[in-house]
Formats: sequence, C-alpha cells, structure tokens
Amino acid sequence: MERRMTAGVVVEHAGTRWRIERPLGADAVLLRNDAGEIVSANPSTLRFPPDLPGQPAARRIDDLRYTDAEWAEAAKRRAVLVDLAGVPLRSRDDVDRAARDLGIKRRRAFELLRLARSGCGIDAFLPVRVATRAKRLDKMVETIITHAIQTHYAQPNRPSMQSLHREVAGLCQEAGLTAPSIHTIGARVRASDQAWLIRKRHGPQAARAARLLTGSHPGARAPWQRVQIDSTPCDILLVTAGDRHVIGRPNVTFAIDMFSRAVLGFSVSLEAASTLTVATCLAHACLPKDEWLARRDLPRVRWPVWGKPDILEYDQGPENEARGIQRGLRRYGIEAKIRPKGHPEQHGTIERLIGTMMRMVHELRGTTWSNIAERGDSEPAARACLALPELERILALAIDSYHHVTHAATGERPMERYLGYYRRPELPDAERVPPRLPADRFLRDFLPFERRALRRTGVALFKVDYSSIDLLPLWRRDNQQPVERVVVYDPRSLARVWLLDDATDDYIAVPYRIPHPDMTLAESEEARRRMRASRAQDRTERRLFENLAEIRAIEEQARSATSRRKAERTRLANRAARESIPGKPGKSGPAETVSAEAADMRRTTGPAQSAGLAGLGGRPACDAPMDPAAPGWAGQTIAPFSDVERL
Repeated sequence: MERRMTAGVVVEHAGTRWRIERPLGADAVLLRNDAGEIVSANPSTLRFPPDLPGQPAARRIDDLRYTDAEWAEAAKRRAVLVDLAGVPLRSRDDVDRAARDLGIKRRRAFELLRLARSGCGIDAFLPVRVATRAKRLDKMVETIITHAIQTHYAQPNRPSMQSLHREVAGLCQEAGLTAPSIHTIGARVRASDQAWLIRKRHGPQAARAARLLTGSHPGARAPWQRVQIDSTPCDILLVTAGDRHVIGRPNVTFAIDMFSRAVLGFSVSLEAASTLTVATCLAHACLPKDEWLARRDLPRVRWPVWGKPDILEYDQGPENEARGIQRGLRRYGIEAKIRPKGHPEQHGTIERLIGTMMRMVHELRGTTWSNIAERGDSEPAARACLALPELERILALAIDSYHHVTHAATGERPMERYLGYYRRPELPDAERVPPRLPADRFLRDFLPFERRALRRTGVALFKVDYSSIDLLPLWRRDNQQPVERVVVYDPRSLARVWLLDDATDDYIAVPYRIPHPDMTLAESEEARRRMRASRAQDRTERRLFENLAEIRAIEEQARSATSRRKAERTRLANRAARESIPGKPGKSGPAETVSAEAADMRRTTGPAQSAGLAGLGGRPACDAPMDPAAPGWAGQTIAPFSDVERL
C-alpha cells in the first residue's frame, strides 16, 4: 500500500525517528526530531516504522471481500472527491452536491474528502466492513460451552448439535445460569480448532484429508529413476476357469514410472498382498513382455517397457518389507524409499493410477464397486463371469489405452514420453536402451526364502525333505558338514525349491526327495496344522501328504455336491416352468413330480444312500402314508450330510 511523505508523518532516518517538517522535492525533505534539530534527508533512504503508538496502522484489504462493483464505486468516489479537493474556494454546497451524487451523507463526504486531500489510494474509499462483534456471554457460560465441546461433542460417536445443546443447557441449569441458544453454541463450535475437532470426531485419516499439503514430490528426470509400487484389492469378483464358480476378489499390484507416468507392470493374484504379489509385479515390470502378451493372445498390444529402477517407492506394508523383497533390492542395487506412515499424499501418482484402473473395473460384470453406497442393489456374485486370466487381458488392454491418452500431469502421452526420452540426440549410445535383467532368475531373487543347512537327507523345508544329485558337489565341498544356505521357494508350488550356491551365485533346483503331489504353501500350512493336532508318532512326512490328500478329497466332494445341487435346482425350475404352461403335453401332478424326483435321486445316489433318503424325515416314499400322530423323525435313521445336501 502506498504511503505519502507529507508534513507531520513520522519516519525513521539513521536509526532514529523523525517527523517530516516540509517536503522540498523528490530528492530532499526536511526532518525535525523531538530535540528540535532540523536536517535534510533523501526520501529514498527513509522508512516508515510499523505500528507507531498513536498512529493508525495501515489498512489491510482483502480483495476477495469486495466485488468488482464496489471497487468501481470506490474509484468513482475518489475521482469526484479528488477533483473537489483541488477546488481552492469550495463551499458547503459543493460538498453537499458531491454527497448527493455519490449517494452518501455529508459527514461521510467530509471524511472521504480528507482522505482525498492526503493522497490515499482507491482502497481507502471502499465500504467499511463491520468488525466481528465481541462475545457478550457470561464467562462462566463460555467455560461451560468449551468444556462441553471438549468432553461431549468431540467424541468418536459424533454427537449431534442438538445433543450438545442439551448438554450445555443441563450444565447451565445446574450452575444457575441462562442457557445460550443452539445458534450461539454452533458459532462456538465453528470457531473451535477444526483440525482438532475432525481428528477427535472422525479419526486421524479424516484429519489428514483436511490438512494443508506442503512441498511436492521430487519427481524424476529420466525413466526408471523413480518407480512407485502399491497393492490394492480389486473391485470385482472372479470365477474359476473350469466350472465358473465364484472364488472371491483378487488383489492387484501396479508399478508406475514417475517420469513418463507409464505403467511398468502389474500382477493379479487371488492371494492377499504378500512377497509373491510384489515379486511377480516387479518381474513383470522389469522384464520384456512380448512372451507374456503372446501367451495371453494380445498381439496388437505393444508394451516395449523393461529396465531396472534406481529408487523404488512403497508404503510400510508387510509385503514390501518382507525379507525376500529386501534381499532382491540389495542384490540389484535398488534404493528403497519407504513412504512415512499416515502420508498417502506422498504416493499420489500410484494412488491416482489405481483409481483410474478401478473406475474401469467398475464397468465390468461382477464389480463390487468401491463401497456399499455405490453398490446399491446390484448382486456382484450373480453377475460375476470373469476368470483371472481374462481379468489380466482386460487390464492389459486398459493399460494400453491409458498409455496413448495425454496425461494431465505431463501434458504428453505416457508411452510417447517414455520412448521419446531414449530418442534424444544428446543421450549417449550406452543409455539409449534400458538394461536387460536376467529373466531366468530375477523372480527368484525376490521370492521368499529360508536359511537351511544341507544335510545327508537333503534340505528340510516345511516338514518335507528336498534332495537332488545336483547337490552332490556342494555336499563334497562342505566336507559333509551342515552349512546354512539360502533356500528360495515359490508359495504357488512347493514341488521344488532353489538352493543358492554361494561360490557360483547360481540357483540349484531341488525337487522332493520322495515323489509326492505338488501343493501350495497354503495347503502345506493346513496339512501341518492337522498334523500338529495328531499324535506325536504320526507327525511324519507321509502323514503330511495323507492329510493333503484328505483335504483335497473333501474339497472335491464338496465341489461335486454343490454342482449336483445347482443342477438339481435348475432341473426343478425348468420342470416348474413347463408345468405352468396351460395345455403343455406331459404335465403331471405334484405327487408324480415328487416321485419322479425321488426316483432320479435313487438312481443317482445308489441303493445305500437311497435307503438313507427313505429314512430322512419319516418318508420312505412319496406315495407312502404317514402317521399324523407321530413326529416326522420318529423311529428313523438320520441321513448322511451328503444326502441332506442333495435334498
């Protein structure tokens, strides 16, 4: 804001305060101090002291508080009154005439005239805003309101304003004071610290969403310099590839390049986020994808992305901090940057990518949406029709479309920006092609591992012995002594593991010492749980695989029973639909329908189970008479569970 050097204005000169005696020109003014000394000074060296006692502080103007019309009216007032101030012999009638033209009172016109004579700017002629009225409640009532807000309103159960008003009214009544209105209490709530109030009522996550963001991500100057990775449950239900049964929601992991915003790779798994999901995503991102696309019959998708990240950014999830992931990062010299807990805004790029992909998923059949409100009355389980390989193909096509759309942050298409960097003429020839990583071992370097010693029976892992003739050189080199080595395993298949040879840095594939069926880590954990519940003498490797076979038999029996039940329901629904059509040939009565159904069941289940069916509920046959005095189960044999399921 401009300040005028007129007579009487206090300024600072040479570290002391002076008062302007008389302006001499643009290059000199006369100053007088309290002792009566008069000096000449250059106006450009003078300073206006802030907040002088007895001198009004400079007026602070909030531009957003005034409209364009108010600024135009202020300019008009200043122009009229500046012209009036220049009249040497003005009269009261001149001031009254100017006041009528401006639509103000005479007193206000004289006030603005003094401002015009002192050379004030347009902002001095703006309308005066009334300051906020001071609080007029009793101090005891103010204390009660503050106490009620802190102890009653700022709670996770989120009491309403009416509840807070009742609380304040009750406390005021006990103190013999007049209770304030609900509007007054609402004003005190709005005047409270909103960040603290949101944290108390809605939790830390909501408070973080209302927090002011400062700083920015450092970004990247080249592809693969910074890579962000994150996992999330996918908003869709998948089915099995064979009988198309619903098997649940998958987890998807994405990796994105911070320079080009290109999606480097992804992985879809029915397991929860783990070392395996992160390892498969990194392998998909860092290795060429031509064979991967060919296996999924995507010849038109072009995804020429591979390389090695310099910095990998991830959150503090256990799947990222697992030993296998950290071991792989160390082996390839990848710097790990962990996002601080409670700061998701630092990984906004990968979060926005996940949001973009999930919005595409919401258009597919079987989507679960993001929350219950969005889901509404839809039934994802009834509409689910995609298997995991089909979802992988859809995501690959969606990423291909994303790569060829202009990104809002960079103003370029991600794939064009990624490839364009390697075509720069100033780039050295050695950096024009990203480095190729070993495809045969890259995934194993990030898989989970255990340290096991090589003994005479091989390597023991998960209560199973692994051995191979390829371990003989290591056994001889160690002089038949147990030396611990890294044993890598794939949780999807425990039929073989890989032992790392420290001397050659190569992996040696080691299968079961005794041939057994393949199993996953989850099946192994369940079998070992059942084995721990058995007697000590039965805790053998043979018992482990017997438990595994029994588990798979139970699963197959349940699957078969479910399939038969669904087929039976479909058959009965079709028969009911045919019988509901008038004049349809082959229509039968209810007794004949039920008898035919029972005959079909007897042919399906066999004689033994048919006897059980005949005994269920006291109904040996549909046309047999029943004793109304006896209960339905009297004197009958309880049917097996499988027979009940078929009913």
